[in-house]
Order: sequence, then structure tokens, then C-alpha cells
Amino acid sequence: MTEKIGITSAELRGIHIFRDFTDDHLQRLSGLFEPVVASEGEILFTQGQAADAFYILLAGEVSLRQDDREVYLLRPPCIVGELGATAGLFRHCRAVVGASTVLRRVGSSRLHDFCTQNPDIGLSFYRALLSSAADKIAHDQRRTAEMREHIITTQKTMKGLREFILESADTPISSRVHDELEGLIQQNRRANYRVEPPAALAACLRLDDGRVANVVELSRTHLNVRLTGVLPKPGEELSGALVLAGPEIPVSGRILRVQGDRMVIVLDLLLDEFSTALEGYLTRVQMFDFLV
Repeated sequence: MTEKIGITSAELRGIHIFRDFTDDHLQRLSGLFEPVVASEGEILFTQGQAADAFYILLAGEVSLRQDDREVYLLRPPCIVGELGATAGLFRHCRAVVGASTVLRRVGSSRLHDFCTQNPDIGLSFYRALLSSAADKIAHDQRRTAEMREHIITTQKTMKGLREFILESADTPISSRVHDELEGLIQQNRRANYRVEPPAALAACLRLDDGRVANVVELSRTHLNVRLTGVLPKPGEELSGALVLAGPEIPVSGRILRVQGDRMVIVLDLLLDEFSTALEGYLTRVQMFDFLV
């Protein structure tokens, strides 16, 4: 990697979260960042690793990858991994260093201590970080709205094709096409949309045998849970209490499939009061993806 000493206030100002900082603030912040010694092909961090630092890319490039797929190729000026580092999250991708890359790094604990000792800069930094996170959510909302419109259009088209097949004379492929369309239509129904509980609203399923399964995903009709020990077999019935970060509702259902330590449960119909409690929880979880 090409070595470069120091980081200037002008270079910091080129990063969006530092754009509105004063010259004095930037000068004091510049001393926090340390050079990163890494050659082409080396890994800055891996998927699933606890985030303990973020980076500033000054030259070269960094490839963000999930499994074997490149998600983004970053070029300077660019900040890498700031939200995960300051919030103590786990990395969602792997970062691979490119050729002739110049990077600077600041550790999460060092930044936290600095902001505690310099509250004027700390307040500016976290406000800028929050603004950046809000921008990310707003962009995601626009993309989600576009995807939702595409899904609605596709759903209407598939329903039209299904009706056309039912009204037409049977052919050797009619039954197969109808069944495939019907399956896709049911899969895309709003009731089947599943959400992943965040850590702040963790949910679990307390089974009648006393074991507790962590909820990985859930919807109005399905539960995806992780359970240790011997798992029930597909087709078996089970029941227990669904603990929704506070409220508890009795549930029962049938095991749809089992894979490893996870199983998917198709829920039986809930009483209105319990359905309302589940709907309220789903809304609270969905609000983590919505910017008011």
C-alpha cells in the first residue's frame, strides 16, 4: 500500500459527515486517525465480525463483498463502516483492499473517549452521523416504495393471467402454469411479509415443554425460530407463548419445515385481541425501517 503521512483538514472535509465542521474541530479530529498498513488483497474486516473501527479511504479502492459477490467498489474520498463502528454492530460484508490504497483508521473506543473529553466535537459528530443514517433510511424508503410498486404491478398481472387460464380451454400446460401462478400470488400476499426483530425488540417463543426459541423472522401467519436440542418434525403441531418484547400471546401451529436448528411454523388463526397485539408488534418493528 502507498504510504501517506497524516490526514489534513481538507481531506476530512471531503467526507460528508465532516463537511460542516469548523477548521478547529477538524484539526483536533485529524490526530485521531492512524495509518493502515495493508497490501492489495488484504481484508480490513470480515462478514459477521464485530465492528470496532471505521476507515477513511484517501486513495485507491476498497471492495465490499458478500460471499463471492462484490456489492460496492468504493473510491476516495469515502468513509467506510462508520455506522457499524459507532453503534457496535456486526459487519454485513467483507472489505478487501485494492491496489495503491491509502487508508486511515480510528478505533471506536478511542473515538468515544475523545468525544467524551471534547463534547463540542462529540455533539457535532453524532448529529452528523444521525443525519447520515437518516439519509440512508430515506434512500432505502424510496427504493422500497419502488419495489413495492413493482410487486403490486406484478401481482395484478399474475392474477390476470390466472383468470385468463381459468377462462381458456385446457392445454397440457394449463394446470402447471395455473398452480405456479397461484403459488406466487399467495407468496406475495401482504400477510406473508416477514420482518426480522431488531435487538431492541427481540422476540421469543416459549414452548409448552419449557424450552425457549429465539424468533428470527415473523409475519401475521408464519414464525421462523431458532431452537436448540431435538426439534419437532415437519407436520407436527406445537403450542406456546409468543413473547413480543413485552406482550405475550398464546400461539399454536404446524411445523412447515426444519433446517438445522431452525424451523418455520405456520400459525393457527389468532383471536382478535391476540392478532391485534401481534399487529402492533409488527408495526413497531417495521418502524425501524421508516423515517417519520
